[in-house]
Formats: sequence, C-alpha cells, structure tokens
Amino acid sequence: MSDAASSGHRHQHGHEHAHRHNQSLVEFNQQYFDENAAKYDDLPGAVQLTTKIGDAILKKYQFDENSTTVMDYACGTGLASRCLAPYTKKIVGVDISQGMVNQYNLRVSNQGIPPEEMQAVRIELKGEEGELDSIKFDVIVCSMAYHHFADINDTTRILVSFLKPGGRLMVADLLKDESGRAIIPEQFQHVSSHHGYAPDELKVIFEEQGLTDFDWEQVANFKVHGIDGKALLAIGVKPAASIAL
Repeated sequence: MSDAASSGHRHQHGHEHAHRHNQSLVEFNQQYFDENAAKYDDLPGAVQLTTKIGDAILKKYQFDENSTTVMDYACGTGLASRCLAPYTKKIVGVDISQGMVNQYNLRVSNQGIPPEEMQAVRIELKGEEGELDSIKFDVIVCSMAYHHFADINDTTRILVSFLKPGGRLMVADLLKDESGRAIIPEQFQHVSSHHGYAPDELKVIFEEQGLTDFDWEQVANFKVHGIDGKALLAIGVKPAASIAL
C-alpha cells in the first residue's frame, strides 16, 4: 500500500472511529436520560445550580416577554426553561431523550401553558434546512450539557445556524479544574466527553463558528454527584447581517 493510500486509509479509519464514538455517546446519553428523566429534578443540587445559571443569564441579556424567542438546547426536564419562560415570548426545548421531553411537556401542560409559548421536541439537530420549521432565535441557551457532546465545535456550528443576526449563544458548563482533576465521576464518564472547559477553549470555538464579543464569568459553585465543581457561563454574539451598499 502506498504512503498516500495508507494515509487515506488511516484517515478513513479515524473518521469511522470518530463517527462510531460520537454515535455511541449519543446513544449512551439518550438511554441514560430516558431512564432517569422521571427523577432528574430530584437530583441533589440540580435545581439550585440551574437557578443560579438562570439568574446569571437573565442579567446578561435584556429579555422581553413580548418578543424574545429562546431555544433551550439539551433542555432535559426544563429546569433552565422554567427560569427563563416568564421573560420570553416563546421558548422551545430541544433534546434527544424522549423521556426528558415527555417530562418537560407534562410540566408545561400541568401549568396550563400553551405549547405555542413553551414546548419541547425530541430531535437530534444537524443544522439542516427546515429543522424546527426554520425558526431563528434571539437567544440559545445550553445549560450543563456541553460536556456530554463529542464534538462541541460541530454543536456550536449547529446552534449558531439557529440564531438570528445579533442573537446570543449562552453556554453554561463545568469550569475546567486548573489542577487537571477529573470532575466527572467514573460511573458517569460513559455519558460525558469532557471534564469541563477553560474560557479560552470556548472562546476559540465560538470565534471559529463566527461568534463575536466573547464574554464569560463564573456563575456558581456546586456539589452534584458528590463532586465539588464550578460552573461558567460563556456568551457569544452572532454578528448582525451586513447591509450591501
């Protein structure tokens, strides 16, 4: 086999391996969250952490209950959505777990909120034409889920495609421990791809996907699954469309 052919074979093998890894991570997450959906809100510390994140998001953007549209990506049972919903016109939760989506919509229905104002859908977004009826959003939030994604570069690309010009991507996740300590316990590592992010890592990824005005802050200390950790909120802005002269 020639060097070029060998290199191509290795590249193809690497691509196939990465694809299988990405797909297995999606499947593991789907199964895990389907199984734990009904009791997820009872996880010690989860509600308190999401409330702190929601408060930080509300301080970073001027929400308008008459006009602001929001996507809550990897929405789970809707903890972040419930923090933001009173300040939005429309909020759409997106998740790959049908169990989580069912819990989200059950709570919305029980509160008498019409689906056109707040609803979750089960879909694995690809950033393709026509997804979510081609809606564009003022704000997309993703709370404590980036560390579950195999390729956050691609995830960011997809989310940016759903933002209006001038819209905000607001990602809350684990702040990487400077000592390199593994934050995710071993029993949950099969559904996680990362032990948190340094702000500079997210800045590079956001800017590679066309976002500007990067900003971040530490928004919470927490203890979940017996781990002490810190959460950051990272924000990027999709540039407004330029006007042709």
